[in-house]
Amino acid sequence: MKIEGNIMSVAERYDALLVDIFGVLFDGAALFERVLPALEKLRSKGKKIIILSNSTQVSEDAKVGYSQRGMIEDVHYDRFITSGEFLHHVIVNRREEFSKKIGMDAQTVKCIFMGNNGVFRGSHLKKTDDYESADFLYLGVPRISYGAVRMDDVLDESDNMVSLEEIVHSDWHKLKDTQGRRGFSEFARQLEICLEKNKILLVANPDIFAHGALDHTRRRYPIVTQGCIGAYYEKLGGKAVYFGKPFGEIFEYVKAMLDLPNEKIAMVGDTPWTDIMGANAVGLDSIMVLTGIPSEFFDRMDRSLSVDEKLDCLFNKIAPQMTEITGSVIPTHIIKRFAYSA
Repeated sequence: MKIEGNIMSVAERYDALLVDIFGVLFDGAALFERVLPALEKLRSKGKKIIILSNSTQVSEDAKVGYSQRGMIEDVHYDRFITSGEFLHHVIVNRREEFSKKIGMDAQTVKCIFMGNNGVFRGSHLKKTDDYESADFLYLGVPRISYGAVRMDDVLDESDNMVSLEEIVHSDWHKLKDTQGRRGFSEFARQLEICLEKNKILLVANPDIFAHGALDHTRRRYPIVTQGCIGAYYEKLGGKAVYFGKPFGEIFEYVKAMLDLPNEKIAMVGDTPWTDIMGANAVGLDSIMVLTGIPSEFFDRMDRSLSVDEKLDCLFNKIAPQMTEITGSVIPTHIIKRFAYSA
């Protein structure tokens, strides 16, 4: 498959671009080089830029954080839509739909791990600290007492390295990780309490992992995100309800809000099993950026493999292990990076 240089190589074909943040514009610590002038140039050409992120923050909160990094609404993008914002919209404005999705007319919610409470702002739901009285559990940011849990140096009980795609399918009680060798075990214990009490887990970020801040070696590292926790809960036999990419509702929400012709919209993302699969499923074109998720897996592959062989492995071997959802993960276009090189 032909690989283009950057977004300018393909942008002329579209009226609007839905653009992911992590791995496309942002590396977990800072914006990638020259993404801001690239966004400005696209808007100067009349392109609508819609940030579409699997963040559990509501959009207003997310915009504040990125504005501090220089990314400004109406300068670099037109709208900022998060999965947390979409969930908030459904809870507040589509109560019947929300009730149907979780199978009850819920009144109370308990947050596990760190909750982005903005999704419940202005809603009828009351928060509780009690597992028993909660109608369902909301999955916040997966942190344990020591902070985020890394996924790049996880060992099994025989001290063999566990790959990113194998982690969800492993027994978390037997994994050893950087959090005092206890991080995944603590996650597992919390989820077993949820399962014992037969609670539904609400997940507003279906991503399996994201890139954490740079460590002392100046290297990015992958950390556990909500989709990984939700997938493991389902593996245990629990029920998880998801909002965000790749699920079609969030794409339909964006399209209805913008009233743009489908054939001239493309999703720009780095994750085959969320950004690309979701766009493909609703009939949008998709543009995969090789920064972010692809580079994380490419760096772990045999260096003798060609780029085409690495892409084949990513699409046909790794992607099926990262999601139980079936669908095409082959993008319409592939670009090396979002912005032009310096």
